[in-house]
Amino acid sequence: MAASDLTEQCSREERKVRMKAEEIIKKIKREEQRLIDELKNNYKMKIKRAVADIDEMELKHSNIRSAGNYTEKLMHHGNAAQLLSTKGDVGTRIKQLITIETIAKVEHEDLIFKPHDEFSEYGTLGVLESQYDIEISKCTVENIPKQLPKGDSSDLLIITRDSTGKQVIPKQQVKAKVRKPDASWEDINVADNRDGTHRVKVAGQLDGKCEVTMTIGDQPIPGCPVIIPVIKGLVKTIGSEESAQGKYNNPWSVAINKDRDIVTADTGNNRLQITTREGIFKKILKFIEFNKLFTPRDIAISSNNTYYSSDYNIKQVVVSDENGHVIRCFGQNELKNPYGLGISPVDGNVYVTDYMYGWNCVRIYTQHGIYLRSFGSEGKGQGQFNCPWGVVISTTGMVFVADHDNHRIQVFNADDQYLYSFNCQSGDGKMRNPRGIAIEKDKYVYVSTGSHSDPSSLLKFESSGKFVCRIDSDSDGLDCPTGITLTDDVPCRVIVADRDNHSIKVFVQ
Repeated sequence: MAASDLTEQCSREERKVRMKAEEIIKKIKREEQRLIDELKNNYKMKIKRAVADIDEMELKHSNIRSAGNYTEKLMHHGNAAQLLSTKGDVGTRIKQLITIETIAKVEHEDLIFKPHDEFSEYGTLGVLESQYDIEISKCTVENIPKQLPKGDSSDLLIITRDSTGKQVIPKQQVKAKVRKPDASWEDINVADNRDGTHRVKVAGQLDGKCEVTMTIGDQPIPGCPVIIPVIKGLVKTIGSEESAQGKYNNPWSVAINKDRDIVTADTGNNRLQITTREGIFKKILKFIEFNKLFTPRDIAISSNNTYYSSDYNIKQVVVSDENGHVIRCFGQNELKNPYGLGISPVDGNVYVTDYMYGWNCVRIYTQHGIYLRSFGSEGKGQGQFNCPWGVVISTTGMVFVADHDNHRIQVFNADDQYLYSFNCQSGDGKMRNPRGIAIEKDKYVYVSTGSHSDPSSLLKFESSGKFVCRIDSDSDGLDCPTGITLTDDVPCRVIVADRDNHSIKVFVQ
């Protein structure tokens, strides 16, 4: 490249820089003028209101002075007849004078410029805000929840008002603190909405209660400290028996999709159903392309949000997308009675528990439906099953299987070799007829247990098999709970399909 070409290229790029700089400078100047015009117009309105207030006060003053002069003349120069004849008129004028508001209306208001930290060519220099002296007794804290599930958060809303009750932006600083476990106070963030409201996010971290205090200019807001009960155990029941949207008929399993919604194998209604974790209905997936009714028993969702459903009626695994479009089906040649499904986070393989009298095993497929192998047989020994139900795989490839009629959980390594089993036969940890199973960060295992003849419960174990606690209580009324899934909250939510109650129940630890 010649020197002249380099010089021309440099000049061309320099022109681009200057043009861009001039464009941004023009935008800054326009923004400067807009803010100045807004400021001047605002103060013009204030001056206009002030002049009107002065005129009004001068008129009132003139009326008072006129009435005073008239009364004084009557008293000094009027005779008895004149005084008597003007008594009614004078009384009326005095009553009118008494009702006149003689205190000047003074607004303690400042319009100030709040610059933004940085100016971009798409941004602004800042904003103009009116700030007032507030009346603390008129300020309130709103959006206070009646209770807060442990681990959940909620936004409290502080509304600042002046002496007339009008919502205004305060001059004073708004602060908030939350009580810590050691009973000391910790500052928490207060978000200024710049409209006379502030948002305070509080979390239910402590068992029993969440205590928050809020101040404006170091004065506590009425009603503070705010105390919100923090609950654990059963926090929500979703649905009831019916075929309508948001209702269930013998739901067998639950899973969480990429949107953090609950996907339920609504077995008795021959469909999958999707709701939010708050129980708001979103979608129903029904597969009508088969010659028999689709009857899901378990559902697992892959890392790319593909749905895998064990179809009890047709003896297959149905693979679909989140909108209910069938991608493929597999397992018809091997599966006798598919129950549980689990997807390995190690290699993505799909594990299916298969149960029929004389035939009990776990079958393994690729996500494309290629059959790889199976392990297990019918019996009570190590590595044998008697009606295997739920199956879950840890991040290290350990396989946990709910061995229903043997009343135990069996654990295998990634090579299908038996490692150990565990159960609990007394107290709150009694494990009879385990069905659903889920694992939390390879550390804890959750199991749903019970049948028509044995009490139902939701149990938590260490992954080694040591009993930790019972999650539910007798008053929660679980009846043959089946599939379990966990959320990614801290602490996690435990979501269980309460089959014979035709509902989904959500628990917090």
